[in-house]
Amino acid sequence: MRIGVMIRDEEYRDALVEKMSKYDNDIFVNIIGGNVKDASGSVILTDVPPSELDSEVLAALKPRTVFIIGSEKNSRSDCSTVFKYCSISEMISEISLVYNRWRGIGPGIDHTARLITVICDSDAYSAERCRALAGQIIYSHGGSVLILPLSYINDHGINDTLRSNSLSRLLYSIQCGREYGLEGVTYADSYGVSSLLLNNGRNPVAYLDEDELRTLIFGLSKKYDIIIGDAASCFREENITLMKESDKIVFFERGRRTTGIEEALGTETLNKLIRIKLKGGTEDVIAMDDCLRRIFGTESNEGIKSGNSKEIRR
Repeated sequence: MRIGVMIRDEEYRDALVEKMSKYDNDIFVNIIGGNVKDASGSVILTDVPPSELDSEVLAALKPRTVFIIGSEKNSRSDCSTVFKYCSISEMISEISLVYNRWRGIGPGIDHTARLITVICDSDAYSAERCRALAGQIIYSHGGSVLILPLSYINDHGINDTLRSNSLSRLLYSIQCGREYGLEGVTYADSYGVSSLLLNNGRNPVAYLDEDELRTLIFGLSKKYDIIIGDAASCFREENITLMKESDKIVFFERGRRTTGIEEALGTETLNKLIRIKLKGGTEDVIAMDDCLRRIFGTESNEGIKSGNSKEIRR
């Protein structure tokens, strides 16, 4: 995603550009002057209020522009706006929505939530590792966590036979803008880890195409702070694309199989990859603690999202 930044407040602009550039390798930030031709192919982020633009210019730029506002009273229903001192994740989320809508590629990942993809060199222990990771995140950092099964066999379901197609119902609700209905299609275990209300066994999520998978994660991201995608060893193209858009990719391995995941991800995504060699005992515990530090960072403001941020997170 390309972002053309046209912001008058230079100190704020420089801090924002630095943070955005470090947020995701797939984000390219370009500081532009008064000529928007310098932002060809980019969504525009600006603190120039819509009221200062000519009506024809505003009409032309509005589909690809996010306006930075200092207070809610400056918000306009006909324009995409973000609060000046919201968190970087919230700002990127709004920019992503505008960018995807403008480019006609459908909804993307809601960056107010963290997306972590878990992969393994064997399906045998992937579900167990995902639940351990989710439980440790809730214990150490709080927030709401949902595990989304991405491999062909769902090990995160329930044993009861479900008569209704809850996945189709969920996708329909999200597409209609009714994400508030998630309570009826998800459930939480005794540790607070949530999952989709699906049967064990054959996993319908693994048969969704890329757009449907994006839609599903977009809707789930509205409710959960963290989504853990359990891809196990299912390296289908849709899952690879999802891994590239994830905040982090956690690879649990015993070293007994060659997966070729590095080649599939490409060099530009490898910095997101966290490898954990499972050996058993205390070494696994230490490795998990190191994994959480790499996911959340060591600073307190790198933890679970907050909608009350009053400053740019450095």
